[in-house]
Parts: sequence; structure tokens; C-alpha cells
Amino acid sequence: GNAFVATADDPAAVYYNPAGLTQLTGQDFSATAYVVSFGADYRAPGGATTSMNRQNQVIPQVYYAWAPKNASWALGLGYYDPYGLSTDWPSTSGFRTFATKNEETYSTLNPVVAWRISDMFSLGGGLTFNRLNVDLNRGIGLMPGDEFRFKADGTDIGFNLGLRWQPSEQHAFGLSYQHQTSFDLSGTATASPYAPAESATSTFVFPEVLIAGYSYRPTPQWNFEADIDWTNWSRLNTAVISKASGALDLPFNWQSSCFYELGVTRYLNGGWNVSAGYTLSENSVPDAMWNPAVPDVTRQFWSAGVGYSQGPLRFMLTLQHATSPSRNIHNGMINPLSGETTDGSYSSSINTFALSLDYRF
Repeated sequence: GNAFVATADDPAAVYYNPAGLTQLTGQDFSATAYVVSFGADYRAPGGATTSMNRQNQVIPQVYYAWAPKNASWALGLGYYDPYGLSTDWPSTSGFRTFATKNEETYSTLNPVVAWRISDMFSLGGGLTFNRLNVDLNRGIGLMPGDEFRFKADGTDIGFNLGLRWQPSEQHAFGLSYQHQTSFDLSGTATASPYAPAESATSTFVFPEVLIAGYSYRPTPQWNFEADIDWTNWSRLNTAVISKASGALDLPFNWQSSCFYELGVTRYLNGGWNVSAGYTLSENSVPDAMWNPAVPDVTRQFWSAGVGYSQGPLRFMLTLQHATSPSRNIHNGMINPLSGETTDGSYSSSINTFALSLDYRF
């Protein structure tokens, strides 16, 4: 269920809570392939329907940790994609001037250091070296088939911090903070077929994240965790694409939201364990700013997994399914050139699986 900030007992603590790395001993390498299948459907106010071309995406996560025996410190390094989205609506959707094909990839390299201050308390933190690539497409609305495209990339440096307090074997508390990032993007903008590509720049802001969690282990065979993840999406207001032919506004004006996360793991005989989780993800996009490029709704994520450990090698296979109600948009955005509107009913589906391999040496 993504509830891990208080447990944080494997190399993924680099992201979830770097303070947790002090629980490890020796060297530990883990790699995860997180595969997401995302689809969405739209029903116009008049009854016409269309479906987004289903997107299947592989999101990598790679972590390494080194905690020398009897040392009070540990080091970690992670490479992961904390944000990103790919959507592809057909040009016959009825709202092509708001969204056609859009891709956004955010990648992070994150070295961290952790320090065990006492038997109960640890701190950790590090720098994040981030890269963002965007490829945004939508119709213009002056004639059929015209299109505006903005393709650009940029980098930024941020940081993350974590603390972990474990007053007893049964109880542990975790707190994690990820700083906001701001990317100065540079690339090209094209208004086809009216003008050739020209240089363009913009600034995209991503939010700070604060996660608090509590882990309860009534016996060594059980672990329960509950987390609250606050993401300050109100940082994302209006992005301006600057170019010689004139600036173009991309209004977002999102709002802050939370993830509420629950997870439980049962450790079995023979090196096996099973887990289950639940996450409630709040909507971040107000109705007035709804855009099909980011079909955001309040969702419930249900997950289950099985793991096995033998000697230095561990694996975990996890399946996840998201359920959500349809989102009905009234009085949404209107394109003054085409008259198209984002009004209508939207439904979406998300299914994922993740395979993780962990090697300790």
C-alpha cells in the first residue's frame, strides 16, 4: 500500500525515509520493474464516447545501500522516477484542443547518508539530481488537424530528509520530507502547419512532499503500517511557454492533496512472506481546471504481494488494482477558437504489477 516510511528496512529507504538505512548491515542492492497499465474513457454531454489509447509504462527503481558492521552511519544511492505520466487521446475525442498525446518523464538520482544518533533515533538525508522531459501536444482549433507541440527538458537539484524513532521493538515512527523542485525547461514549440519550430522555454514546478508513518509489530511475524502522504500540488499554478511569436499560458492551478496508506505483512516459515495494502489517493485537480491530459480522480488502490528470501537473495511480486468513480465535469474549460469544452464524464482504470529483486552481500 506504499506505507513504508516507518518500516524503511531495505534499500528503498533511500526514497521513503533515508534514516531507515541504519537498520541494515553490509551491502544491499535492489532493483524493481514497476509496470503500469492505464486507460480512460470519455462520454460527451451529447452521449458520444471515446477511449484513450491504453498506456503501458515501465517505471524503474534501483537502490544501493552500504552500512558497515558496527558503524553508526550508512550510505545509499537511488535512481527512480517519482513523477511522470503518458496519455494519448485520439484526435476524434471532441476535446483535441486540450489534449492529444502527452508525455512527461521525471527521473532522480539520489545519494543519501544516514546517522544513528542512538539505539532509538536515526536521521538521514541527501541531494536529489533531477531531470524532466516533456512532450506536450494538443490541437490549435483553427482548422482540422492543426497542432501545437512543446518538447523540452531541464534539470534541477533538490534534497530529501528523513527521521526514524523506534522506542521499542513493537513501535516505530517515521517522517520524510522531499523538497520542491523547479525546472527551467528549454526546447522547441511548433504550431503546425502555420509556422516552423522555434526555440521555447518554460518553468515547471513540482511539489514538496511530507510523509508521516507508524509501524506496529505485535510479534516478529507481523508488521502493520499506516502513513499519511501530503503533496503540495498548489505549487503548480500557470506555466508560461515563452517564444518569439508570443507567450502561451498553460493553466493548472492544482490543489494540495493526500494519500492515506495502510499495509500489512505476514512473515511465514521457509523464507516466505505475504503482504496486502490499501491507498486512498485524493483528487488534486479542481473541476474548473480539469484537463483530459491528466485525468485525475479520487482513487482507491488495492494491492497484494508475495515474497521469498533465501540466503542473500530476496524477491517480491506485487499486483495492484485501482478503483474510482466516474468524474463528471460541468462548466469546465472552453477553447474560444474551436468551441470545444472539457465537459463530460470521465472514467479510468489502473492495473500494475511490480517485480523486485534484492541481493545482500
